[in-house]
Amino acid sequence: MTVRRLYAPGLPEEGGAVVLGEASSRHVRVLRLQVGETVVLFDGEGRAATARVESIANDVVCVAEPPVAAATRRARLVLMLAIPKGSKLDDCVRAATELGVDEVLLMQTERTVPRWDSERTRARLDRLTRIASEAAAQCERDDMPVVHAPRPPCAWLEEMPATAKGLLFSARAEGTVTLERTTEQVWCALGPEGGFTEDEVLLFERSGFSVASLGTRVLRVETAVPAALAIVADRLGDVRQAR
Repeated sequence: MTVRRLYAPGLPEEGGAVVLGEASSRHVRVLRLQVGETVVLFDGEGRAATARVESIANDVVCVAEPPVAAATRRARLVLMLAIPKGSKLDDCVRAATELGVDEVLLMQTERTVPRWDSERTRARLDRLTRIASEAAAQCERDDMPVVHAPRPPCAWLEEMPATAKGLLFSARAEGTVTLERTTEQVWCALGPEGGFTEDEVLLFERSGFSVASLGTRVLRVETAVPAALAIVADRLGDVRQAR
């Protein structure tokens, strides 16, 4: 029997009663889980706990055992992504979660079409967090990526650790991806539908990024993201653990 996984941030260290949030509570009711059933709660930060459904009245309450931390992963994966049009960002965040990304740094590039105003940014980020939590539950991951509000590439690059390996993925580029299996952190950058400008490419290269190929075909962003992340996973020798 499949044990359902539910997102529950802030799991108590010693275990105990956990009141589920709106999304997880709705999930419990849609699945018609019953009082007494066993579930797994994960906090999105790498901890999970076996729990029992205690109440499905006004609030859905579970009684959890003390949470257990997932094994530490060797490589941290950061996705720098220019905001795509429409619902494509939802697909990108979902794929990034399933493929082990730790952070999604949204970028406002020169050719980025969508422009987020300050009033709607919080609501958009909340939606993306919900999508990431659902994807993490599905792929049995105990943590999930943090999605950050859009900033220009130069602002994000200032925060990149000196020890991180940077890869700028581009259609029809000639560079190949070379990574040591001992690499501790990888930053992957993917541009908007119109691509990065020459000045932006130079900015990345001056920040230590290598230009990497995604093949001879021009891919949609929702295809390019999982393709790039799969290449990185392959070069790392699949050392990253699923959780």
